[in-house]
Formats: sequence, C-alpha cells, structure tokens
Amino acid sequence: MIVRTLLFALPLLFALPLLWLAPLASAAATPAPTLVYAFSRFEPYKTVDADGKPGGPYTVLLQELARRSGVQLDIVHCPLQRCLALLQRGQADLSIGIRGNAERDRYLDFLDPPFAPATATVLLQRRDDPRPIRHYDDLYALRVGVVEGASYFQRFDDDKLMRRDAAPSARLALRKLTAKRFDVLLINAQQGSQLSRELGARQYRRAELQFPGELPRRIALSRLSPAVQAARPRLAAQLQQMLRDGSVRRILDGDAVQAAHAGSKRSGRSLHSMSTPH
Repeated sequence: MIVRTLLFALPLLFALPLLWLAPLASAAATPAPTLVYAFSRFEPYKTVDADGKPGGPYTVLLQELARRSGVQLDIVHCPLQRCLALLQRGQADLSIGIRGNAERDRYLDFLDPPFAPATATVLLQRRDDPRPIRHYDDLYALRVGVVEGASYFQRFDDDKLMRRDAAPSARLALRKLTAKRFDVLLINAQQGSQLSRELGARQYRRAELQFPGELPRRIALSRLSPAVQAARPRLAAQLQQMLRDGSVRRILDGDAVQAAHAGSKRSGRSLHSMSTPH
C-alpha cells in the first residue's frame, strides 16, 4: 500500500512546480499597458519630419519615459484644440508642452517633478514696425496674434479687452504677422527664435516687452484616464531618475534626438515605432 501511494504521488510532486510556474508565465505574457500621447506640433520641441512622423525633444522624452516605465506609447497627431478635447474626454492619456490654467486644470493633472523650468513669452514685431512696446497696456492699441487654443500667462488669458487674431499654428501665425494681418505675435521665446530663423530672421524683431514664464514645464495627464493614473507612480519615479542621471537634459539639448533619428534611419524604423518598450 505504501509503495502504491508513493507511486501515485510522484506525478503530483513533479506537477506542483509547473503549477507554481503557470501564473508567472501568464504574467510574463501580459502585454505592456498602452498610453495614448496627444501630439500637437510645437516647434522646436515637437516636430514633424518629411514623412509626417512626430519627433522633437518632447516626443523623445516621452518615448524614453514610457520605455523605462514599461508602457507602450501610441501617438495621435492632432491640432492643439483637438488634443485638448481628447484629453478632456479621457480618449488620450497624456501630452507634453501644454500649459495648465483654470479651465484645463478641471480635466488635466500634471506629473511631478517638472522636467524643465518655465520659458519666457516674447512679442515679435515686423522689423519695419517702429512702434515701441514697453508696457502691457501698449498692447491694447494693437492686434495681437496668438495660436488657437494656446495658453500664455494668466493676465493675458483672462483679459477680455485684448484684441486677438488667432492662427492654427505658430508657423502660420508668423506668416500672418509678415502679411500684416496683425501687429505683434505672442510666442514662446525658443519657438519664436527657431521659426523666425527658418522663415527669415531679418523680417522680425523682438519687442522690448517680454513676460517671464509662470509655471515650470510638466507632463500633462488626463484626469479621466484610469490607465495613466495607474501608471503615474512609475512615470514619476522614472522621470525623477531621468533628471538625476542627466537623460532629460541631454534629450532637451538635442543629443538624444539626433541619436534617435540616426538609429531609426539605420534600422529602418521611425521614431513612432521606437516607442514600444524593449
């Protein structure tokens, strides 16, 4: 009887380790969660290449953060207002290069720590326009160019008396300035420098008046996205590590962007396809 019992028990003893391994194998096969990145063009931080693929330092930063956090990143290319609507409905999970304000804070949350300090906002004029602009009140006599849906700083955003003329993008806004559709263009300092160089720096000059940045730059999260809220602790921890090891600085300086583009050309992959974790 004892021999028969042991013989009967042996297959069970061998099977037990396999039963313990089954949940582990199942967990390993579970696909990484996917987060939807609402991408709106914002040069030089968020760019589109000749093939229409999103890139730029902000996009590379999010891709590297997703890789380190063990999530996949799907990119949805949309105009700014459409991107905001997707985030508001929870149909997109996160974005970058979007400033918070009273309205947006109802549906957007922002990841800590900030990844960069605030950036100044400047006023561009046509070079042949001699009018001095030294004080905020000087703007009331002018038509001020803005980008549709963009937020600048609280005083301006809340000002109901300011005459605004909107364009779908900063590039088109600069062209409207050249065409005298408005008198000045309100624009991020670095974005204004790059675009004016591309479109003809001699045509423009900075007004004396400029506005310091109010808020540090943070990654925007949709409050209605359970996926990104669940991933938030991992994202925050990995972003902190990227700040400590200098990865964020290198990406924003452009070194990682150039390397990523070179790597994508060698491998035949686009930056979009490189967003899948390794």
